[in-house]
Amino acid sequence: MSKVLTRLRASLEDLSPVLKRVARYVLDHPEVAIYHSVTELAEATQSSEGSIIRFCQDLGYSGFQEFKLTLAVELDPRRRANGLVRVEDDRGTAHLMARIAEQAAVALHETSNLYEPHAFHEVAARLAQARRIDVYGVGASGVVAQYFAYKLIRLGKAVQAFVDLHLGSMSASNLTPDCVAIGVSSSGSTLDTLKALQAAREAGAYTVAVTNRLKSPLAKHAHQNLLASPPESPLTGGDVFAKVGQLLVLEALVQLMVGEDHALRESVQRTAQVVADKSL
Repeated sequence: MSKVLTRLRASLEDLSPVLKRVARYVLDHPEVAIYHSVTELAEATQSSEGSIIRFCQDLGYSGFQEFKLTLAVELDPRRRANGLVRVEDDRGTAHLMARIAEQAAVALHETSNLYEPHAFHEVAARLAQARRIDVYGVGASGVVAQYFAYKLIRLGKAVQAFVDLHLGSMSASNLTPDCVAIGVSSSGSTLDTLKALQAAREAGAYTVAVTNRLKSPLAKHAHQNLLASPPESPLTGGDVFAKVGQLLVLEALVQLMVGEDHALRESVQRTAQVVADKSL
């Protein structure tokens, strides 16, 4: 048993009834718990998000993410500290690219199964009519946010991606009801992204969460939650498999926008022409 689980079992009888429920769930389902968001674990244990945070802090961790990271490392000794999986498995490295492609294909297929036409059409319509669009994301999700901003600029939209979310929150506070704000976070628990999206909603903007979690703190501040697959563990954060799912979500939105608006199709042609002489 891992050190985390050993410590948890040793402290079990000293916990309050609520925290004891959390502890028993983690002890019984450690491989599942590392994939939960704080909201999902709270729901699974019939507790609150505050109780989950307190549970982790009572064990000596700064919060839920540090607890999950420590547990994930101990449960999977094959992983290095930076979260990369060694490739020296029974098939060696000869088929590495094929295996990665297979995993990416599964992520795309599972994301397509999460497609909800009404939600996507609603978000696409809001984006098409928006006076201004903010996109928030940090780390690898910041790269996705920047790519989506690029796609919307191609459509002639006034959009900015914020990876510095101090600036993002300031921008969010100045949005109006004719604006759209999108928060990109695989975990749905990234505090800076959550705060920016919350500020945008409080300012009156239409808000969207693009996340790999069905239930997350970020989704609470979104009018629509668009899902990608698969969920990440603390060690797989930033893996390409979660990001290709997010990119598929964003591409679907762009395709819906272009398909329903002739003016946007003309914008794509104009932006293509203006950079045509930038290639050899």
